[in-house]
Amino acid sequence: MEIWKKVRETISDFQMFSEGERVGIGLSGGIDSVVLVDLLERLKEELKLELYLLHLEHGIRGEESKRDLEFVKELAEKKGLPLFFKEVNVPLYAKREKLSLEEAARNLRYLFFEEAQKELHLQKIALAHTADDQVETFLLALLRGAGLKGLKGMPPKRGPYVRPLIRVWKKEIEEYALQRGLRYVVDRSNFDLSRLRNRIRLELIEFLKLFNPRIKERILEMTEILQQENEVLDLLTGKHYEELAQKEGKGVYFELEALRELPQALRLRLVAFAFRDLTGLDLSFRHRNSIRLLIEGKGGDVELPRGLLASRQGRRLYIGERPKSVEIQPKELRIPGITEIAPGLFIEASFLDQKEESPSPQVALLDLDKLTLPLKVRSPQEGDRFIPSGMANKKKLQDFFVDLKVPRFLRRGVPIVVSGDEICWVGGFRVDERFRAKEDTQRVLRLRLIKEKP
Repeated sequence: MEIWKKVRETISDFQMFSEGERVGIGLSGGIDSVVLVDLLERLKEELKLELYLLHLEHGIRGEESKRDLEFVKELAEKKGLPLFFKEVNVPLYAKREKLSLEEAARNLRYLFFEEAQKELHLQKIALAHTADDQVETFLLALLRGAGLKGLKGMPPKRGPYVRPLIRVWKKEIEEYALQRGLRYVVDRSNFDLSRLRNRIRLELIEFLKLFNPRIKERILEMTEILQQENEVLDLLTGKHYEELAQKEGKGVYFELEALRELPQALRLRLVAFAFRDLTGLDLSFRHRNSIRLLIEGKGGDVELPRGLLASRQGRRLYIGERPKSVEIQPKELRIPGITEIAPGLFIEASFLDQKEESPSPQVALLDLDKLTLPLKVRSPQEGDRFIPSGMANKKKLQDFFVDLKVPRFLRRGVPIVVSGDEICWVGGFRVDERFRAKEDTQRVLRLRLIKEKP
């Protein structure tokens, strides 16, 4: 099949373009991107596309990068296509953000594409990744121990990004460029064997051909199968995420009981989905496994990339920025009434004639006749003890927090309500057995912990 027909079929199969769309083409100046420009030019009348050229000068390869920019400018002028370009310093950005050159270049490249999309009002951005790139991406993910998301490779279409050459082999591109007499630049870094991707392309794939001469075709087919299956799993994960994830501030909460009822694979995809929702990054196997142990009650807090944290908070799993524990200054509770005990945190107090509802971690039902008013609220103090409801003996508050796996950094923000010198309620957790409203209680004081003033 002629290459332009194969590209036309790929565009149709994945519905990459709609008539009249503005399309930016990522143009490095290398053979793949030059061929992509030529092919889309041939198809633009049929598809009714408006084309723009996009070039980012990375500042990595010195004079060779400057040469690429000048070549791209000449090509844009020759074809009469508008060019949007920008010069950045990837090494400086990588050092500042503590990233590898490859990660830094990728981040800046996609930031550039987003800028171009807004500036030029583009509907799509066409990238020149080929079938060979897809095979290399699969093997790179395999060597790094990636899961399904990594092994499925690059999607032909994701949001505004499309890859019309994803089924075209490098050999076909070289033959097409020769037939069309296309000029292009050669990036010498593509032959640097210190880079893993280059070693995969130049050494590993050639070695694998000894076992199966058509290994590249088989891997390409497998990536398409994995993409289809991953799409189904993503839909399932997204559905459960909408149902189970509770977003609060810069974090996500899940009920631990709900997570434990799910198959482990889906449970961990939800965790990874939450992390990607917060950071745009994928979660490593090591971090996934640590969170699995946390969910199962076999591990402690997990430090995550970008300064995030996974921790067990009571009956919930939290993933997000490390919450700031607010010191609760001692003050009397307004009874009845509402008292702000910390910024955005309130205790509502009201009287009941009898025990009309069931208590919960956020609601304390206390025997008013056993309390010494006024009640006061404060942060936990060293040496605090109380009798958790349902128990007969006093327990150190610190041991109580440890048993419930309450993160140490959150403990100072737990409201402690005291009657006289005795704790009557550990806000958000448990009342003291001595003050608990029972079936024969005549007068009930209801305390409710709320995050918004009603």
